[in-house]
Amino acid sequence: AYTRNKNQLGGGYNYNSTDILGFAQIHGWLMSGINVMPLTGPVNPNLGEQGWKSPFSHDTEVIEPGYHQLFLDRYQTQVEYTSTDRVAFYRLKHRGSADPQLLLSLGGFVGNCSYVDGRAKLVSPTRLEGSHGMTDRIWGGPKLSHVFFVIDFNRPIQRMDGWKGAGIKLPDITEFADPIADDRIVHGGARELAKYVLRNRPEEQAGVALSYDARAGDELLFKIGISYTSIENARKNLEAECPHWDFDQVRNDARAEWNEWLGKITVQGGPEDTRVKFYTDLWHVLLGRHKLDDLSGDYPSYMGPRDPGEPALKVRTVAKDARGKPKHHMYNSDAFWLTMWNLNILWGLGWPELLDEFSACLVQNESDGGRLPRGPSAGGYTNIMTGCPATSMITATWQKDQLTKVDAETAYEAMKRSHPLQLPAKVSVEPPRVGIAVQGAFEYWALAQMAEELGHHDDAESFQEWIDCWKQFHDPESNLLKGRWVEANDWQGTFGVSHDIPGLSTLMGGDDTLAEKLNQAFEEEAHAHFVFSYGRGKVSYANQPGCSNAHVFSHVGRPWQSQYWVRRVSRQAYGGTNPNMGYGGHDEDQGQMGGVSALMKLGLFSPRGTCAQDPLYEITTPEFDEITIRLDPHYYSGKTFTIRTHNNTPDNIYIQKAALNGKPLK
Repeated sequence: AYTRNKNQLGGGYNYNSTDILGFAQIHGWLMSGINVMPLTGPVNPNLGEQGWKSPFSHDTEVIEPGYHQLFLDRYQTQVEYTSTDRVAFYRLKHRGSADPQLLLSLGGFVGNCSYVDGRAKLVSPTRLEGSHGMTDRIWGGPKLSHVFFVIDFNRPIQRMDGWKGAGIKLPDITEFADPIADDRIVHGGARELAKYVLRNRPEEQAGVALSYDARAGDELLFKIGISYTSIENARKNLEAECPHWDFDQVRNDARAEWNEWLGKITVQGGPEDTRVKFYTDLWHVLLGRHKLDDLSGDYPSYMGPRDPGEPALKVRTVAKDARGKPKHHMYNSDAFWLTMWNLNILWGLGWPELLDEFSACLVQNESDGGRLPRGPSAGGYTNIMTGCPATSMITATWQKDQLTKVDAETAYEAMKRSHPLQLPAKVSVEPPRVGIAVQGAFEYWALAQMAEELGHHDDAESFQEWIDCWKQFHDPESNLLKGRWVEANDWQGTFGVSHDIPGLSTLMGGDDTLAEKLNQAFEEEAHAHFVFSYGRGKVSYANQPGCSNAHVFSHVGRPWQSQYWVRRVSRQAYGGTNPNMGYGGHDEDQGQMGGVSALMKLGLFSPRGTCAQDPLYEITTPEFDEITIRLDPHYYSGKTFTIRTHNNTPDNIYIQKAALNGKPLK
């Protein structure tokens, strides 16, 4: 469900909004699709969502992983929905019987993209097939991509009406089409398409209304199968994943799957709100990135040599294993920018298959388009953020022996081809691009670690200039790295040179000087709970840059200060459990800040993102009495890893001694 629709400015479900605007089936970064709205009685769909919206109350709402239930007050209709990977399943129950309908929006904008080129065909009284385009993505991606759908109903559709814009009505139709007027717009470049979208936005609403017979208390069940490649594949996905009409079975299966995923890490003890926040964090960590491939392994690709305009969809297929199954999935994703401090660590502990999957997906993207993506969207490049963050993810996967779905040499060559040759020189850019230098230095260091172990010693040596390039930005007067950062400032970004804290310490005048300066920053920002956005404040745990800073103290001889500030940040920046403070103003980016929060609560971290040749997990104080990580047998020889704390209280946070497998751990 979505309650707020701002087209790139916060569209989606907002707890403080009191109206339901519709139910979209796709909630992905730069993707949205197949928006439906149940209603009863006379409604003019030409007025758009503001004309058909319905108030609702959280008092009658149930939200669980894999299931959502609410009551539309205006239409006296209970809505429930759940899903499989590629099928959404709805159950509607009407208290009244005044002409129930289901609206299907095929034009307009929802969340973070606009719908164009909508099509629908009633192929039988109980099946609707169609598609719509997605465009107007502010952060990039294909100028126009499509989602294809097949909707099955458990009772016959008696009538289909259509609408376009502010006043066009299409009564009693069996087929609907709202094509883009001029094909040259689609293939003529981003500017022409943007002009088209802006020109038509005031009259952009379009779609169909499906009428069916239902009395008070009757249920309507419908299932929506989706594909990003074809209607045929949407049909196959629907028929394979959900061939029955047992809504509760699908709901229970979704619940069981989420329990399995969240149960990879179990915790006991500690404050109840900390446990609630921890599992909410894990939910965020596992949400957001969506499978783009069909069950067949087909997936959409807009990567590759560019025509003068945008190339048409190219359907590719993932390589198959010996059993004929796709070796991995293909994904839609926000950028993996600086995930070395969150997902790369946490996924590797509880969900190593995700690291393996995404590494293989990213390498396949490079094979298709010639470079690793920063954030692949709808099968195309977005160029969001900076550097080549896929490198830290892939190298971390390989260093932990979790890279099994793509060949290591193939992955290495893909990373090497995706890195720039030109250094961010201090003298060539004004102001100096220190943020690019610090990020690039880490990524080249990670790549060099893998190069050395694979025997590419000349490569590793050639990377060294990049690895050290950050040092030229040290400013003796401020004793910080100075210049232009990416979503950060000098204070937040300086201590992110986590591959070379000793080198930073030398430049700053020694370990004590570094520690005292960093401690000063934490002391000054504690009043603001360490949450600032986009370059404000000396410490910010609202965004990726700087979210390793509390752990730096352990590398300059003061582990007790890491323990202290990690606990403070965990409670103050990441402790909220109500709808207003659950995110705390963070740039969550599909679970990245939730990942930092979860790692702090576990008492585990790796400033080097487990990219080193000997990857290590560093410890701070866990916030639970006992933590059990259930190890994936495909990647680990052991069954569980258990962390136990003794005499653990909110105030008793300093580690006095530790043991690993019964032996003292120094």
